[in-house]
Amino acid sequence: MDQKLNVTSLSKQVYDYLHEQMNKGAVLPGSTINIAKFAKQLGISKTPLRDALIHLEFEGFVTILPRRGVQVNQLTLKDVKNAYALIGALESAIVYQCFEEFTAEHISRLEELNAKMLELIKANNFECYFKSNLAFHNVFIDLSDNELIKKTILPAKKRLYEFPTKIYISEWEERNCAEHQQLIDCIKEGDRNGAASVLRDVHWSYDAQEEYIIRFHAMRGEEIDQEYANRDK
Repeated sequence: MDQKLNVTSLSKQVYDYLHEQMNKGAVLPGSTINIAKFAKQLGISKTPLRDALIHLEFEGFVTILPRRGVQVNQLTLKDVKNAYALIGALESAIVYQCFEEFTAEHISRLEELNAKMLELIKANNFECYFKSNLAFHNVFIDLSDNELIKKTILPAKKRLYEFPTKIYISEWEERNCAEHQQLIDCIKEGDRNGAASVLRDVHWSYDAQEEYIIRFHAMRGEEIDQEYANRDK
């Protein structure tokens, strides 16, 4: 991590750099960041690094511990449940509010991306799959002119998808594509309430997806038993 950063928009560059390190696996959940050491490695002052870390703390990625450094947070089941509730509420609200703006081109794009995702699952190309998945959701998110909603959704999704993993559940991803098709069918049929419900009550419902979420965490070897037992408390 000895890469030097330019001065322009330095805090933003540091923020992006830290996200890149998370994606590469150079910064892992449970690790700590020594501000002084990290700033020296990057060849910057502590101020832009602190600004970037404050942003990351707001998004839930880290916890700043006074005089002890910065802890990179583990993603807990409670975090996942909260993120699902937030994303489901906001995406369903966008689809409901912007429903009249869907055109044949939007529907065609949704169908194209969903078909591509199914092919990527068969090819075990999950890196491209997740990029296509984000693109699918962005088709209707981009219909909204509510920038606050869009800026809120993105960090929540980053929180779910950050940090690399080679573990995937093909059955779950295929089910996600089936849910995408339900959404497309509702749009085609002019069913505004149904389209919103697919996103809120199925696709982003923790309860509906809980079996796969638990399996995913277990496959990663994470200690979830106690948290799972207490999830409704």
